[in-house]
Amino acid sequence: MTMAEAAPVDARLNSLFEPGFVAEERVLIDAMGQAPTPGVGTDPVAVKIRDARQLQRAAATGGGFSEAGFFAEHSFVALEHRSSYRDWDADDGLTRTYFPEIESIIRERLLPGRRVEIPPVTNLLRRGPDTPNPFYGTVVHQDYGLNADDYEENVAAYGTDAAARAWRDQYERDEVAGFLVINFWRTVHQDEPLRHLPLAVCDPYSVAPDDVVSTGLLNFTPTGRPSNQLGLRHNPEQRWYYYPGMTTGEVLAFKNFQCFKDDARPTLRTCFHSAFEEPDAPADVAPRQSCEYRVGVFFLK
Repeated sequence: MTMAEAAPVDARLNSLFEPGFVAEERVLIDAMGQAPTPGVGTDPVAVKIRDARQLQRAAATGGGFSEAGFFAEHSFVALEHRSSYRDWDADDGLTRTYFPEIESIIRERLLPGRRVEIPPVTNLLRRGPDTPNPFYGTVVHQDYGLNADDYEENVAAYGTDAAARAWRDQYERDEVAGFLVINFWRTVHQDEPLRHLPLAVCDPYSVAPDDVVSTGLLNFTPTGRPSNQLGLRHNPEQRWYYYPGMTTGEVLAFKNFQCFKDDARPTLRTCFHSAFEEPDAPADVAPRQSCEYRVGVFFLK
């Protein structure tokens, strides 16, 4: 057994489609849980989740390891980063403090040498007790779909038609080659390493094209329109990973959405993800406090 293959945890993930399930059109999912989802059983699915820290250490063993190279190969990477931003419960000062830190990470550590344009992000999503989002994302999903039309539809569903048109106008500029959304996920306000509902990510290069299912959420967006997302058909060849014991001194960067204009056929290069229960976590573990900061990146020719 190699270092990268050692010690997976036996976990259970929700909302994986059953093997063999085929959908002729987008599967609409009732976010309120009042209707069953076609092709999804009522019980969680047993999945082995590997230690991503071991994967990164194994990649560094031969020398020449780079965070950018690992991110390109797997679409996720954990980075050491102790932020100077402290007011995680408010957006005041976010673009003055946290955004410049994240922009520097993107330009210098994840996409060095690439010509990119990174619009400032003015809000982040907090999860945990006493936050606007006390519930955790414990279902397997990808947030945005595969192509520019999918993303534009989501912007309209969660915002406005004007915002969707503005994004599309930016994307259609001649100098733009593609677009990427990176999710910067981290724990906040926690004194101990995370043991409650850590985040698992699936290496997109282990996902067969036929295992990707077009989905949308009903009763979820502020406009009432269905979202545009992706679901995953269970396949034991898929490789799931997590970073055990994440601390506030590190951040997990993973691809939320990606599309390029020259893609003849859109291909999954982004991470399905879900929170899950660690089988051996203590019963009195502190509830997870976390935040997501989703940053859009325009690739320039």
